[in-house]
Amino acid sequence: MGSRKSVFGGLVEKTKEKDNAVHDDDLHQSSTISSMNKQKRPRSRTNILTKIADNSETEKKQDGQYIDDLDPRLCQIWHRQSRFFDLLNEQQCDDLISDFKSHIGQKIPIVIREIPRGVEKNSSEIRYEVVAGSRRLWSALYVVNQFNEQFRLKAIIKTLDDKQAAIECEKENDREELSAFERGMYYHRLLEQGVFDTQRQLADSLNIPKTSLVELLEFGKIDQKIVDIFSDPREIKKSWGKSLNQLYANETSRKSMLKKVDEISRSEISYTPQKVFNVLQKAGRVAVEVPSSTKFEALSKEVKDPKTKRVVIKMERTRTNKIRVSIDNKITMSKKDILKSMEAFLGDCSKK
Repeated sequence: MGSRKSVFGGLVEKTKEKDNAVHDDDLHQSSTISSMNKQKRPRSRTNILTKIADNSETEKKQDGQYIDDLDPRLCQIWHRQSRFFDLLNEQQCDDLISDFKSHIGQKIPIVIREIPRGVEKNSSEIRYEVVAGSRRLWSALYVVNQFNEQFRLKAIIKTLDDKQAAIECEKENDREELSAFERGMYYHRLLEQGVFDTQRQLADSLNIPKTSLVELLEFGKIDQKIVDIFSDPREIKKSWGKSLNQLYANETSRKSMLKKVDEISRSEISYTPQKVFNVLQKAGRVAVEVPSSTKFEALSKEVKDPKTKRVVIKMERTRTNKIRVSIDNKITMSKKDILKSMEAFLGDCSKK
């Protein structure tokens, strides 16, 4: 299935004929992953979901209860999840898909919670949010929809508020490879949506080095127009965020960068992430640089002491339009003459 296909798409209502009929009460017995290949009497999709939902309602759930027969179609990803679930594909989940289709099965349970009140469901059948285990959920749905397998997930159901869910999710992030961009945007959302009040609180709760957090939060400041021209935003490197944001903060540089954004978006040429960054960075820097033809000598001046004939005052204007003045402490010139020399230099600067 494509990564954006509905989790209920492609379900087949009929299963293979069974050699031995199975009574409906067997639905109330928990089954392990290895049991999904057992032959059973055909059941419709609606009956399957209804029976499983009824079971979960009749059983009294304890916090941290282990479940080994969870239908993945009853789950959706946590609405604050760090991983970009819609960008997952077969290649990125190949190891899990292979395990799920073989005798190896699922090695590590996912962590779920019941859908909180007010959170929108992807469909009426959804009952749980997956807080930790997004790749496992995607792979399970892929196996169910693509191969018509009666696959069941192992899960641990917990009662979690959003702060606790964020801590569970961070444990998963430490175990699974996650792009810097996904991490940065995840931390940015946790702060923007009020899960954590301050950067310090977030860093302490999730055990993130503060310097690393500051750098990752730069991703959340990148203009969406820039993010959109990357074929896969997960490939935006951590070091690029601050550089792009600093250039974008300058009005002249921003206009130049947005012009390049428009050119890249309309181009039929395929730009690698590195090339996109290089083009934008160059456009931003060139826009704010002093023309290379300008010479420092033309914007500097030396003043000699009339008595000692030594250079006692040096003045220059830098490329960033700052005036630097150094005065020798053995100068014999009067204050009036010193100020006069400086005023004359400032006059020269204003003309160029």
